[in-house]
Amino acid sequence: TNIRDLELEVSSLQKEKEELALALHMAKKDINQAKLSERRRKRLQELEGQINELKKKLSEQSKLLKLKESTEHTVSKLNQEIREMKHQRVQLMRQMKEDTEKFRQWKQKKDKEVIQLKEKDRKRQYELLKLERDFQKQANVLRRKTEEAAAANKRLKEALQRQKEAADKRKESQSRGLEGVAARVKSWLANEVEVLVSTEEARRHLADLLEDRKILAQELQQLKEKKESGENPPPKLRRRTYCLAELQSPEVDLSISKQIESLETEMELRSAQIADLQQKLLDADNGDRAKQRWDSIATILEAKCALKYLLGELVSSKVQESKLQSSLEQSKATCSDVQKMLMEERNHITELEAEFQNQLVVQEQQHQEKVLYLLSQLQQKEAEEKKWEDSLNEQEKQLQERLRFQEEEMEKMKEENQELLQENDSLKQKLLLLQVVSGQKLRHIQQRPPESPDSSFDYIPAKPRARRQTTAKPRAPSPEMDLEELLSDSGDLEDADWIPAKAARGAKKSLTGCSCRGRCGNRQCGCRRQKVGCSSGCSCDQATCRNRDHALEATTCEDPQRDSEGSLKLEDPTMVKAGESFFQPLCVTPTTKVLQDITAQEGLQKMPSSPSSLLLRDEEAQENQIPFVKRKKRMLSSNISFFSGCTPIKEEFQ
Repeated sequence: TNIRDLELEVSSLQKEKEELALALHMAKKDINQAKLSERRRKRLQELEGQINELKKKLSEQSKLLKLKESTEHTVSKLNQEIREMKHQRVQLMRQMKEDTEKFRQWKQKKDKEVIQLKEKDRKRQYELLKLERDFQKQANVLRRKTEEAAAANKRLKEALQRQKEAADKRKESQSRGLEGVAARVKSWLANEVEVLVSTEEARRHLADLLEDRKILAQELQQLKEKKESGENPPPKLRRRTYCLAELQSPEVDLSISKQIESLETEMELRSAQIADLQQKLLDADNGDRAKQRWDSIATILEAKCALKYLLGELVSSKVQESKLQSSLEQSKATCSDVQKMLMEERNHITELEAEFQNQLVVQEQQHQEKVLYLLSQLQQKEAEEKKWEDSLNEQEKQLQERLRFQEEEMEKMKEENQELLQENDSLKQKLLLLQVVSGQKLRHIQQRPPESPDSSFDYIPAKPRARRQTTAKPRAPSPEMDLEELLSDSGDLEDADWIPAKAARGAKKSLTGCSCRGRCGNRQCGCRRQKVGCSSGCSCDQATCRNRDHALEATTCEDPQRDSEGSLKLEDPTMVKAGESFFQPLCVTPTTKVLQDITAQEGLQKMPSSPSSLLLRDEEAQENQIPFVKRKKRMLSSNISFFSGCTPIKEEFQ
């Protein structure tokens, strides 16, 4: 609109210029119109200057319009970019949440797999330990059997040696006669029984050794077949490694070869033991042994002695067998109980491990959820901080633009003001020249002092509004009393140098008496501050004044709550009797009747006093040099000032 107005104005001025030019051209012909043409020429020049100025303004406006369009375009472009960035940020946040959720699920799945693998590993280790235990038991059994076979071989050898020696002795004894038949038969039978027992044990051990050699041969054959086929046999118990290269290394072949060598060595040892036992059994099972055994008993006396010895040995062996059987049954029962307890403990351990694994999984899940929640909170906080910073930056930019615009406007206004001042000065100079030329003096015009270019824009603060003055009096300070004054000792009250706080102003007034309008019940009273009673020179009301003698005559005794020195006694909450309350109700200002009753009771209580206490009280009264009545006045005045905030009651004067 502004540009259109300027264009219309330019067109109108152009038309006027053309008309004036035409009129000037027409006026040149007329000599009489020279002055008019001169005016029109001047007017034409002025119009040309105005047209040039308007053209400049128009060009500036067009430039500003183009600049505005370009700035609007850039602003719209930046807004679009901001929207795109916000959209991208939302997408990134959503993608981050999805990624975190996927990662959480993946981690949960992997944790479950790890727990399962740990469980499998634990079971495998348990199986390996069980196999190792079984192998150790088997090795112990084989070692024990080997030792038993060696012991049986040794016993058989010793029995044969003793049998040979017994046969030699028997031959010698036969030559000597029938002396010592019983001892001879007994020793002979003992040797024969031992030889037979050793022979049977040797046969049993021989059968065990043959069975062990057979088992070892089968294991050796299996190992050789597996070594030839290249399979990995289950080792006894080797170090667990998770490296595939180590599992496929030549150490497997070395372990197989070592096992084969150990089995071959054990088979050779078993074969040697078997051969030795077989040789000893062949020596013991000689064909003439039975015939020689029965030929040794030639008489009935020897047979009786032999039967007697054999019956005794049979009975003792049966008794020993029954004992061993009972102990074996007891051992089996205890073993079954121990096995049951072991199974129960194992089941309990497995249950505890399962519960522990479940708790571990739950704790890990809770930890992951907490971590994710904290991460989301951190991301939200960062986003909020970023938004806050962006908003602050935008506000700062807006404020800077406003300040820049205001500064530009101020500069323009300053320039206009400077131009106006210059124009004003020029007009004043012209006016002075006209006055000098015309000889007239302008008396009523006063020249203004020169102002600075920035004076019209200096900030002039507004005058503060005058408040209406009132004649209201200040509030009188409310009567207050500190807790220290209530709980202070009597020495503080009896100190002659003690001066209450903020009492310097009323010290002069108390010389001629107080001028209280109330009851003189607090420290605002000058007489009370000076620790004296109100007299006839005071301007207070005698009927309501509480600092006079007629209201304090009944206070010659001490308060039951204070001790002999006038200090306040604190009640012990544990000494409260039944039916009483530790927290007493709020008291009001005591009346004269109540004070007289209290004084009468205290007088009765203080009658049986010792002479020593009376002497001490007289000495204290002489040292303090203050009447006891005045001290009680101060005590009562402090109590009255403490309860001065309560609602007053009418006193009952008798």
